Amino acid sequence: MGLVQNDIKRVIAYSTCSQLGYMFVAAGLAFTRWRCSTFSPTLSFKAMLFLGAGSVIHAMHHEQDMRNYGGLRKKIPYTFAAMLIGTLAITGVGIPLTYYGFAGFLSKDAVIESAFAFGGSLGNYAFWMLVIAAAFTSFYSWRLMFLTFFGAPRGDHHTHEHAHESPVVMLIPLGALAFGAVFAGMIWIKPFFGHPDEVGKFFGVPYAEAQMEEGNDAADDGTHHYVFTGAPGEGAIHQAPNNTVLNDAHDVPKWVKVAPFIAMLGGLLVAYIFYIAVPSLPARWAEVNRPLYLFLLNKWYFDEIYDAVFVRPAQALGRFLWKFGDTKIIDGGINGLALGIIPFLTRLAGRAQSGYVFHYAFAMVLGVVALITWVSLSIGG
Repeated sequence: MGLVQNDIKRVIAYSTCSQLGYMFVAAGLAFTRWRCSTFSPTLSFKAMLFLGAGSVIHAMHHEQDMRNYGGLRKKIPYTFAAMLIGTLAITGVGIPLTYYGFAGFLSKDAVIESAFAFGGSLGNYAFWMLVIAAAFTSFYSWRLMFLTFFGAPRGDHHTHEHAHESPVVMLIPLGALAFGAVFAGMIWIKPFFGHPDEVGKFFGVPYAEAQMEEGNDAADDGTHHYVFTGAPGEGAIHQAPNNTVLNDAHDVPKWVKVAPFIAMLGGLLVAYIFYIAVPSLPARWAEVNRPLYLFLLNKWYFDEIYDAVFVRPAQALGRFLWKFGDTKIIDGGINGLALGIIPFLTRLAGRAQSGYVFHYAFAMVLGVVALITWVSLSIGG
């Protein structure tokens, strides 16, 4: 959905769904700490991107459509720098095969490598979906940057003329979050995603060197492999004895470790071609692939489906209860009682008050007969 959205906050919101997907994979791999390793840096650059989007909207007088932006990097340079850092972080820019890179480079790669290390059809499926998500994330993140900060100004000329940098009260948090987006991953990668001995030291969990069978590739590579030996509650985290993903993730093939970086470069290249080199391409692609474009632009028609499945039936039920239950039954019953039955009984009672003595005597006789009949039946029973 984020590939074609035009609202700057909506693009970042859909990228949050992608980051949540990474967290769910991490949690599914049975490492509580991985949720921390992805969540901590993610909080930094995701919060910064949202705050940066707010700064852009503030500068553009509440305009949120990126089609009406363009060329803002000179108008709001501090916001541009922060958004650039956030984009480098969320797209996973770093030096492949090292621990040097922005927060997203380290946190996302940790999950992707772990999914591959998990193995099997499920692990391979998760691995490829995460790599594809990395490519998509790179494309729509750089698309946001190119549409917002590069090219010629679009939209209202007066708004662009009066665009201005946000106040210091907004820029200081942006700077603090930018610091986290740059350094959080490099600072916390080993305590959260190092070898079990490094992680164990940080979390206070007992560990021991694993006993590898002869002929095992892991035993022959010259490195030491560790496993956690603590019982549940002994230390801040726990890992099942047969769960070796944390070790295995560091031993995946190099192409697996480089794959997210290649995906990031691919997304960046396509975004550059579409929105800088040949800016007419997006409209042409949208026209050629119009059903797919509309499907994504309309958010998979979730709103329409939700409206058809939940909103309209609820409205129909409400109308039925209003028109039939409230208006006809409740209001109709009260109105019928007040305007029909009560006046009818009142008229009957009025007729009984005729003023003739024989009418009253006849009523008394009927009352006496009814009383005697009731007493007789009661005694007889």
